[in-house]
Amino acid sequence: MNYKLIIFLVTLFGLIFFHYYNKHRIINLVKEYNIMTEKLESEKDINLNLVLENSNLGSRDRIQKLASEKLGMIYQDGNFNVHPITLNDKNDEFCLIDFIIPPAEALTE
Repeated sequence: MNYKLIIFLVTLFGLIFFHYYNKHRIINLVKEYNIMTEKLESEKDINLNLVLENSNLGSRDRIQKLASEKLGMIYQDGNFNVHPITLNDKNDEFCLIDFIIPPAEALTE
């Protein structure tokens, strides 16, 4: 009889312990998930700001400004340097814009 009572009590205490242990573990995992979600959102925001900064640095206006200031180059307004290109005799077309403008790296040196 004592053997069955001891097994029952050990099982009961084990179930209670594992119930609260799992509850505690779930709470900690939710906290970690929230922290990681906040970090992910902040990294996305930082990444977006860096992409915008990169776009501004490589924009046509900035390159033209550097070209006119440092190299004395003048660019007229208009689309005379926009050329349509056709690939493989298909109807797929795209425009290669400003491919004659020197790279921005050459302008900053």
